[in-house]
Amino acid sequence: MSTVRTLIEDLANIEKIKTWSLIVTMFGDLDECHPQSLSGKEIGAILGHIGIKPEAVRVALHRLKKDGWIHATKSGREVEYGLSQNGLQETAAVYDDVYRRTVKYSNGWKLLIDSKDEVNEPIGSRVEIKLFKNIILAPHSLAVEDRLKMGIDFDRSNVPSWFADRIVPSNIIDIADRLNTMARFFDIEFKSESPLDNAAIRLLFLHHWRKMALRENTWAHIWLFELGPMAQCHAQITELLERIPRLRPTQFRLI
Repeated sequence: MSTVRTLIEDLANIEKIKTWSLIVTMFGDLDECHPQSLSGKEIGAILGHIGIKPEAVRVALHRLKKDGWIHATKSGREVEYGLSQNGLQETAAVYDDVYRRTVKYSNGWKLLIDSKDEVNEPIGSRVEIKLFKNIILAPHSLAVEDRLKMGIDFDRSNVPSWFADRIVPSNIIDIADRLNTMARFFDIEFKSESPLDNAAIRLLFLHHWRKMALRENTWAHIWLFELGPMAQCHAQITELLERIPRLRPTQFRLI
């Protein structure tokens, strides 16, 4: 078995992948210089190369169409799929987080202590991280006008390891470590002239990172621990994405 095939399988098996979510990642990464739609056959080609069965692809496409994420258009004997207006808006809303090379919330994070024993209401729009009953981690730029809450700055050069465990679960840290190892393997061992291999590897690295990038916890960890596994994962994968071309429909076809 080739090292390329092994890398694809390892990336596909790093955690359970939801087919519908992978398809969303795939459409969001299409090269803007090429048509932004894919036929069912083209989608099946790359997902099949990753190891996803045709039945799972059909179910996922049906779900995404039903939920208003994609639209389908008949073209001869083929069906063409593309992101709906809602899908395009949702993709655009998270684009910067997924592809940014810099840290999110560059002004850093602060602790917020509530006078109440239990914090029930969110402070901002999904940006706060609950650490304990009445202690929250929030971006420094987040304005808090509630006088019952007190903001505290802290020295990130002396943050204990147990604090890191409160921010990002150990299983996510483990995934980041494994992705770091695979990215280093890619740099040292990877050799393939197959567009389909390149498309599969890019899509899988991107998908795993995308799931992390959409969690505020990830960005808090990256800012607090500049040399930690989450920061390394961010740096390695975004650099890798710069070197592997964006997904193009021609890559999805078996030649």
